[in-house]
Formats: sequence, C-alpha cells, structure tokens
Amino acid sequence: MHLIKLFPLLLLSLLFNTAVASDADVRIVLHVNDGFKLGHLRNSVSNIRRELGQEVDIKVVVNGKAVTRMLRSNKESTKIINSVLEQNVEVGLCHNAVNNNEIDRALLISGLEVLETDGNVTLIKYMQQGYLYIKL
Repeated sequence: MHLIKLFPLLLLSLLFNTAVASDADVRIVLHVNDGFKLGHLRNSVSNIRRELGQEVDIKVVVNGKAVTRMLRSNKESTKIINSVLEQNVEVGLCHNAVNNNEIDRALLISGLEVLETDGNVTLIKYMQQGYLYIKL
C-alpha cells in the first residue's frame, strides 16, 4: 500500500533527474566564417548560457576569412572573443585558414587555439560526437 503512494513521487523524481542530466549533456558547436558575425557569436553564447545553463559544452570553430579578425591588434574582436572565452567556451581556428591568410600565430588573440585539422573536418568530428551544429 505504501509503495502505491510513493510511486508518483518516485516517478516525478526520475523525470526530474533525467531532465537535469539531459541539460548537462547538451553539446553545441558554433561555426563562424564571417568576421562580421562576431557580435552575433557573443550574443549567441550569452543566450545559450542564460537559457540552458553553464554546464552546456560550447565550442566555436572559426574558418575562412573570419580568422583575419582574430588578431590582438583588432581591439573590438579581442573584446568580443575575451567575453566568449570568459564564458568557458573553446574557440578554435582552422589551421588552413590561418596559413592561407598568412597570419602570424604569435599575433593571435590570447586563448585561441589553432586546430590540428581543417575547420570543416573539425566540425564533422564534433557532429559525429553528438554536438549540435549552429552556423552563425
């Protein structure tokens, strides 16, 4: 008889724990290949954090001409990227784009990572690992 009374509480507890666990498992990769979308990147990261929480795993892949905006000398880009990095987001730059645009890696914004693989290959690998893809 007591088990029947406890069943709704047990069911509710199970549903709540499943919902909490699923939020922690959310993984998102944001793709930026247009340097003029950096403001959108900052807003997207902030919105995701506010709506889905700090535990969401967010990665950013930057390729194409957007990598040319990733230099420390670009104060506006540095401000935006620093705000993204401060929100526990990894930002990776396509090594092909860095090389093709003849960017000196020593001049990049601090905290950025030059990827070991092509940006598109990295995106594919993230999606294979279950990351949700969002193109900015």
